Amino acid sequence: MAQIVPRPRFVAQHKRTPRGPEPAIIHVKDCTLIEGTPHQISEHDARVSLTDPNIEPCTFCRPDSELGIDVA
Repeated sequence: MAQIVPRPRFVAQHKRTPRGPEPAIIHVKDCTLIEGTPHQISEHDARVSLTDPNIEPCTFCRPDSELGIDVA
């Protein structure tokens, strides 16, 4: 029997600027503020990423709240 793999609900946005790369931003998959080419990530990867001080949660879609974690 095939195992059902859950679809990613989160994305990582990496943004480069003339001053260099900015911190990555984690979004809920359907956030309207995603820019560029986002990379789909699992719920586990989103949780782990949000513990990294160089990665920020989107302040609009609040993936940290969706995951039930406090990154403050």
